[in-house]
Amino acid sequence: MSLRVGKKERLLKIIAIGDNVVDLYPADKKMFLGGHAANTAVFATMMGLEAAYFGTFGNDARGDFARRTLSELGVDISHSLQYDGPNAFTTMRLSDGKRQKTVGEPVQELQLSPDDIAYINTFDLVYLNNESGADAFLSAITAPKIYDFSTIDNDRVFKKIAPQIDLAYLSGKAKSDDDVEALCRRVAAAGCDQVVCSRGLRGSAALVKDTMSWQQALGVKAVDALGAGDAYITSFAATLYSSKKPTLDAKVSESLSHATKFSSAQVRVPGSFGHGAALIA
Repeated sequence: MSLRVGKKERLLKIIAIGDNVVDLYPADKKMFLGGHAANTAVFATMMGLEAAYFGTFGNDARGDFARRTLSELGVDISHSLQYDGPNAFTTMRLSDGKRQKTVGEPVQELQLSPDDIAYINTFDLVYLNNESGADAFLSAITAPKIYDFSTIDNDRVFKKIAPQIDLAYLSGKAKSDDDVEALCRRVAAAGCDQVVCSRGLRGSAALVKDTMSWQQALGVKAVDALGAGDAYITSFAATLYSSKKPTLDAKVSESLSHATKFSSAQVRVPGSFGHGAALIA
């Protein structure tokens, strides 16, 4: 996916700001890198984009695993920081046949300097989420911003964040079609006119410039659904901002289709995107 700059084309550049989390699977004696921002950066490289991750790593063995995984997958982590302490992690266990996630060590809060902001603004797309800890810097980031609200359904939060972003992502797995459209329109009314909502096997929807579009799910059998939403928004955003389709409706339709196919492929591998290692307990 590329952008035309003058007479030349170059790869779309995306930076993901915020969390990286090592997901521990004791029953499988494996661990996988996750976290919404880290996942987004990895998925961008898998799509052939130039990607960077800006966040913090612990200086323990899990932190080394997180840094090594991102680097090996082609993600630029050169501006990320390392702190003295354990890397963020969660433990995944089976309960009644379903995976349950327990937070073991939380993500460290980010502090962005003027130089950090200047670096971030060199990218074509900036991904953030409600766990990035970077809301205070939204107004300083002038590059197009994707914001993952996840399952947040709060008008006060929408009114604070929506006017400062360019594309909003929502998770609405349990919501009806009417509820999804109402939720998307509330975010749009708060100030962001590009909103997308994924619902797993119930499909997805997008509200762009007051036009609602719907997409059916592919109905694949999941090995591990962790990171599916991150795969979805990465593909949707990258396609929308690089599409060569002649109309906005066609761009949105292409984005919904690509995002559905891309995220469906990711749920067929363990962890968020595979590339696991032996468990460090």
